[in-house]
Amino acid sequence: MKSIRLLLLCAAGLAYGGNNDIYITQSGSGLTLTIDQLGATNKVGTSQARVTLVGTSMVVDIDQVGDTNTLAQTVAQGNSTSWTMRQTGDSNTSTITAGGTGDVASTDFDYAATGDTNVLTLTQGAAATATGGNQDYVIAGNENNVNTTCEVVGCINNWNIDGDTNDVDTTQTGNSDHSITAIITGNTNNIDIDQTNSGGSVSDVVVITATTTGGVIDIDQCTSGC
Repeated sequence: MKSIRLLLLCAAGLAYGGNNDIYITQSGSGLTLTIDQLGATNKVGTSQARVTLVGTSMVVDIDQVGDTNTLAQTVAQGNSTSWTMRQTGDSNTSTITAGGTGDVASTDFDYAATGDTNVLTLTQGAAATATGGNQDYVIAGNENNVNTTCEVVGCINNWNIDGDTNDVDTTQTGNSDHSITAIITGNTNNIDIDQTNSGGSVSDVVVITATTTGGVIDIDQCTSGC
């Protein structure tokens, strides 16, 4: 059992500093990883040097408080893994890939963003053995952007979006049951959902409760190539 906890805080008077960088390459089961970053322009990995995690039964909890923080993470293989990502502030960016080369069965991903113009890009799947993903999003703010893809994963999504001009794009593919349950409150939000069901014996479900003015909701359900 491995446990890593990192807390990075830079302060000058009443203003938070930043420019803290974390790069981790981890292999092995039973990891507990907790990262707290307070300040601006902090990084947990970059697009050129991602945080890479491999192992079963991992628990990953990352909190970034401040503006213009960045997370770039790859979970190559991680059965029975849960990870939580919280970003509080504006213009934060998260890019996460899970299960690109191995199984991520029975995984749970929770994302919470409080602020404006935050961006999440999540891809879960790609490997044929990647199954059973549960993804929850809680977004409070304006002009946030969420782009998620589930490939060959029976995805269960629950969203709670509160704010204006948020943009959510989700693609779910593969011969597996998929479901999306969403509560959307705010104006001029844009929601695009593509569900491709290549198997005749499984089902895709979308349940949306929306209180909105000027919103756009586009749902495509098809057997191939939405």
